[in-house]
Parts: sequence; structure tokens; C-alpha cells
Amino acid sequence: MEQRLLGKTGLRVSALGFGAGAVGGLLVRGERADQTRAVARALDAGITYFDTAPSYGDGRSEENLGAILGELRAWRRVAVGTKVRLQPADLADPAAAIRRSCEASLRRLGCDAVDLLQLHNPIASSAADNTVTGSSRPVPLDVVTGAVAEGMRDVVAQGLARHAGCTGLGDARALHALVASGAFATVQTYFNAINPSAGVAGAAGGEQDFAGLIGAAATAGLGVVAIRVMAAGALLARPQRHRNAGDPGALLVDGARYNRDLERAREIQAIAAELTYDGPLELALRFVLAAPGISTALVGFSSPEQLDDALRWTRRGPLPRAAIDRVVDLARRP
Repeated sequence: MEQRLLGKTGLRVSALGFGAGAVGGLLVRGERADQTRAVARALDAGITYFDTAPSYGDGRSEENLGAILGELRAWRRVAVGTKVRLQPADLADPAAAIRRSCEASLRRLGCDAVDLLQLHNPIASSAADNTVTGSSRPVPLDVVTGAVAEGMRDVVAQGLARHAGCTGLGDARALHALVASGAFATVQTYFNAINPSAGVAGAAGGEQDFAGLIGAAATAGLGVVAIRVMAAGALLARPQRHRNAGDPGALLVDGARYNRDLERAREIQAIAAELTYDGPLELALRFVLAAPGISTALVGFSSPEQLDDALRWTRRGPLPRAAIDRVVDLARRP
């Protein structure tokens, strides 16, 4: 497994990251034997980055991941990222809320520190923007670069987290200002074959345009964690979902609709068939792995077999240039 630098953190993380979220669902709803088998296979294959959050299964993801890493004696072999989601009332004292959340995550994980603690809220240009993204309330940019960033620095200084990052959702102009501010070491960036605009400005598939956020973040020295690589499962190109998979719920970007993403995915499926790939998910993952500036591509799994698929596709290497161009051309269409 290729290991890539996570920006200027000094950490090296696997090109394929293990997402322990609620949409894939394995670490939330799966059987413990399947969970353990998947994590063990990931470690054997060289996956070194694992992502979780308090909101994934109301803490079950953190609890299960921490217990399994302990059982496998793997903590020294991995980097683990978790998150903090602030509620409006928390903004009266962000530092205290961040510390409480981080300490609760460490108890669930069963460790003394995480490698990466990330703000899990979208970013707004101003306090007047109250648009909810998914289940998160936005936080104004000036608050994020001010009191929130200070609170994140505090937990790093206290040894509870080694690095602080943010989630690159919300207003695109605010996100570009945030990554240029130097307030954080990493950014989670929405990027997939349906909407690759974080990598190619304007190629938004009729959805929100992130205007090349990945390149801006990489230029500023941030590590980039690609999220929603499979568009919450829509890139399977059919509505049927694994029994462990969570409802995709409210999508994370303006203009996105799950049924419309399914339609786009069928066009990507046609390209994958021409190339004799296993299907649209293979093309989608290799597309993301080919993008410059990405440190790790997070994939959420519903079963150990889905992990095996992702490992096989990763070994086949990044998507060829001609196929990348076809995907980008599709995404440029309104």
C-alpha cells in the first residue's frame, strides 16, 4: 500500500483510508467478528489511516474501532482521526466544548491521544448563513479561525490530539480562505467522480462547485483527506444497499440529490464497462486515487468483502489519464 505524506504533519498515511462511519456502517452495525476481520485485513494490506467520529452510531464506531485496535495490538501501527461537532450553544466557549468532546472520544477509543482531531461543522462566510449541511450547523469563518482554532490548538498543546484539522464543507469562498489561513493542518474534502470540483474547478456535476479546493489546500501545505469517495453509495449505480449500510440521509453539498447521483453513476458505469473494470465503484476509487494533492481517500465499508474489493482496485493503480478526462467531461455537464 502506498503511504503518502499528510501535509506538513510529518505523518504518513495509506492512500486508501478506512472509513468507520455510519453510511458504510460496518463499524457501527456489523457483527464483531466481521469488524475484527476487516480491520485485521486492512492492517495486513498496509492501511494505516482510520477515520471515526462521535456521531457515528452515537459513539459505537469509536468504541468498536478502539477495542479492535487494542485487541490486535495495532495502535502503534496506525494513525486515527476523529472529530468534534459544535452546537450553537458551544460557541459561547468553544475551547471547553472541544476539550469535552475530545476527552469523551479518547475514553470511547481507549487511548490517550488521537493523531488528528477535526472540526466536523461546515464553514459559513458569516453568522447570517444558517444553512444546515447534513446534520451540522455551520460555524462562521471568523469564529473558526479565531476561538475554534484556538481551542483546537489547546487540545494539541495538552497532548490530547497531535494535529488539528477541519471539514471542507460549506461556503466555497470561506473554505478557500480557511485553508489559506494556516489555522489547520488538514482538511477533509468532498471529492468523487460525480462531483470532482474540489480537484477540477467547474466540474461539479450540477452540484456545488468547490473551485479546486484540493489544489489550494495542498499548495498551503495541508494534508487532504478525500471524503464521500463513493458518493454515499450512489456510485454503485443501483439503489439496493447492504444491510449494514446507513441511509445516506441529507447529502453534504448544495444541489446534490441521491437519485440524481444514481443517474450520473449509471453514465460512469457505462465507461467502466467499456474499460472492462469490475464496475463503477472501481472506476470511482481509482479516479480519486489518481488526483494530485490527496493524502488519503476514505472509503466506508459495509462488509469485509467490500474492503477486499477496494484493496484489489487500489492495487490496480490510479485511473489512466484518458479515463480521467472522460469522467471530468461528464462532470462539466449541467
